[in-house]
Amino acid sequence: MSDAEQIDYEDLTDMRLDDAALAELLDAGGECVFNWTTKDGHPVGVVVAFVYHDGKFFTTCAERRKRVPALRTRPQSGIVINNAGKTATFKGESIVHAHGDDKFDELKQWFYAKLSRVDEQPDDEYRQSFNKFLDSPHRVIIETDARLVVAFDTAKFHSFTVKAMAAGHGAD
Repeated sequence: MSDAEQIDYEDLTDMRLDDAALAELLDAGGECVFNWTTKDGHPVGVVVAFVYHDGKFFTTCAERRKRVPALRTRPQSGIVINNAGKTATFKGESIVHAHGDDKFDELKQWFYAKLSRVDEQPDDEYRQSFNKFLDSPHRVIIETDARLVVAFDTAKFHSFTVKAMAAGHGAD
């Protein structure tokens, strides 16, 4: 069989992120698109900062945001991360933690330090201020235990596409 016959441009299984690249993407933190459903079943998402810790995603928002009552009613959620051509999509269940909940003070202490990165640069005045700023009385922390759906590497995809085009494959 020639190279042209061996290329299956519809099969993208080799475009997956390897375990090391996925771990690097998650450990870097940053922003994600956090998704949930409205009461009429429509999916909706917002870009938020996240921290990945102990196999779970943690995000935060004001308690009055629409996602909070939605997640309390329908905890199914999704998270999409895209950074430097590496993407990963997760689905799972979210728990909303609020002031007064058991162990909330413990949770907010490590989470706010990690999110503000004051844990990395404890003497940085901006990070210290941001860490304190996060600790408002109506702020919640959303914990999402999510499973990987797909992780994709666009650099691999680009290389694969160039090879497929050189072999004469195109859209049918």
